[in-house]
Amino acid sequence: MVCLKNNKGMFSDEYNRMIKKMDRITKNMSPGFVELCQNISKLDSVLKINISLDQLSASKRVENQIQDFTQISKQLTGILPSIQLSKEMQEYIQEAKKSEKLTEEEFEKKYFEEFEICQSLGAKGWVVSRYSNPRHIKNWYKALIEDEPEKITQFFEKDNGCVIKSAINMLESKYDDPVNRNYYSRGIKAFQDNDYMTCAMYLVGLLEARVNALVQFRPKTRYREKFSDKGFADVKQKQFSKSEFFFAKRFYFLNVYPSLIAFLNRLFVDGEYIFEKGVEPPYINRNWLLHGKCGREIERFECIQLINALETVEYVLGEKEKEGALDDEQDGENEN
Repeated sequence: MVCLKNNKGMFSDEYNRMIKKMDRITKNMSPGFVELCQNISKLDSVLKINISLDQLSASKRVENQIQDFTQISKQLTGILPSIQLSKEMQEYIQEAKKSEKLTEEEFEKKYFEEFEICQSLGAKGWVVSRYSNPRHIKNWYKALIEDEPEKITQFFEKDNGCVIKSAINMLESKYDDPVNRNYYSRGIKAFQDNDYMTCAMYLVGLLEARVNALVQFRPKTRYREKFSDKGFADVKQKQFSKSEFFFAKRFYFLNVYPSLIAFLNRLFVDGEYIFEKGVEPPYINRNWLLHGKCGREIERFECIQLINALETVEYVLGEKEKEGALDDEQDGENEN
């Protein structure tokens, strides 16, 4: 069970200082910006200019062009005079370099407070996704502590539902397989028709199938083991070895995976809410929903949580694409 801490003790003083430094650089950046930072730090010689936070905050507008920066920086090396980086960029680079040699376990331990906060968000239904940043994470956590979860829902639905529509469109383009597309299209139609229980039934089934296909658990692995750090160990280890720089490691291993695994554990593992006790959980649980035991009304925000989690699964794990319907070996045992 993940407990929420009082927001006054959300971060230690030392950790707060580090967070403030990092947030001045990263608060409005998308994960793709890591390539820009890594290449700036690697330039042998650079321009004599100061990089301002205003310039950095505009990075979202050029996110799709970040991948070209490596090639450009190589061309600049040896041609342009030396740069004078801003103090904040220097602090970012220093913090990043300190973490480059850490193992996954050491990295998560060093920044455990942020890891634990994101784990708490997942345990309450909210997965940290590519649409959120460190500032959002702290605001979401504060909203949960103050019992104002509707503020998190507003993040997805403000500006005429910009974020949730973006997630829906991304998933729409993702599913070419007829089985996945069938479940997804029916689930989203139900969501748009305000039929949230039907939406949840389709999306929970699809989410289970997609996680099974992308993570590739060992055959007959029990749900409790699947949806845990142990179940995701191989996937995380492979991704950590490819994530050389701080920004990517922070996004995946302090923010996304802790919240995603906690969310999936709540969704698929009964925990204290077993059928025999007759007490239904106050949130969506796969077994209660799909075995005809759900007696409460499913609400809109719960479907938003499912869409957000599904989009994050595809975004983080989708490059490991292995299409195919859920089969007997991947289904696992419905025992917690």
